[in-house]
Amino acid sequence: MIDFKEISHKDDTWELFARDFLIEIGFFIESTPDRGPDMGKDLLVSEQLKGNLNKYRFLWLVSCKHFATSGDSVKESDEPNILDRLSSFNANGFIGIYSTLPSSGLNTRLNNLKKEGKIKDFRIFDYKLIENYLIRLGFSKILMRYFPESYKLVKPLHKILDEYIPLKCDVCGKDLLESLYLENYRCIIAQATHRDENGIEHVEEMYYACKGACDEQLRKSIWERYKKSTGWKDITDLAIPLEFLRYVIATINRLRDGNYKYTDSAFEKEKNMIWALSQKVLREMTESEKERVRMLMSMTF
Repeated sequence: MIDFKEISHKDDTWELFARDFLIEIGFFIESTPDRGPDMGKDLLVSEQLKGNLNKYRFLWLVSCKHFATSGDSVKESDEPNILDRLSSFNANGFIGIYSTLPSSGLNTRLNNLKKEGKIKDFRIFDYKLIENYLIRLGFSKILMRYFPESYKLVKPLHKILDEYIPLKCDVCGKDLLESLYLENYRCIIAQATHRDENGIEHVEEMYYACKGACDEQLRKSIWERYKKSTGWKDITDLAIPLEFLRYVIATINRLRDGNYKYTDSAFEKEKNMIWALSQKVLREMTESEKERVRMLMSMTF
């Protein structure tokens, strides 16, 4: 999904990415990347851990290894003298930021050091774990800055309003927008409609659901209440920019014709769906655009 080879292995961009990535996760940067001998560390970061009675600072030594171009795993020989390096900086734990995977030997070494009590903890952010973070809400700016081509393909979620608007399955509660990164064509929006004697189509109810059991439960419930079947569209298709626009324009046209009416609850579901999907379909606003929108929203007419 994300091509880590977009970051060159010939300069210090991977270390800069690691710094910005860890800041987004919530770490405080104690020592930033710089050129020259680093004495076995690329970064020092800290976090405040909460105990039963107090908070305490935990210092992590961060090692950044960018082997995406070769595809090689990070071996024990690539991480020599881990204990000495931790001791040199009075660090409590070790973090690896890797664009590939750690070797089994390195994993075993780190696990043994922890079991023996020689290090308090360690964490490895391999390419898959980093990718899982980058497609989450809130990481779109990092993805756009360091992986511009992957950004175009992934189309990460971002806030349109001040807070994220989920699109949850009306049965199981799963966020169907987030699920688009893991599976395609597995969730739908559906409407229960009927046409009256004057030819006006009434939308009685609208729902969002996972395909399968969740959808079947809602379809059965609607049939029992209205004796009507439902029409549906796949959310994966609606996340395609042109299909999203076609859907919105078609809805506007039907409303303008006066032959399409919603119940209050169905109309609220329709609006929420459009707002929510826009977080996937539309590009992210710049800071100046966000400020302009806030100003426009405060104006009265």
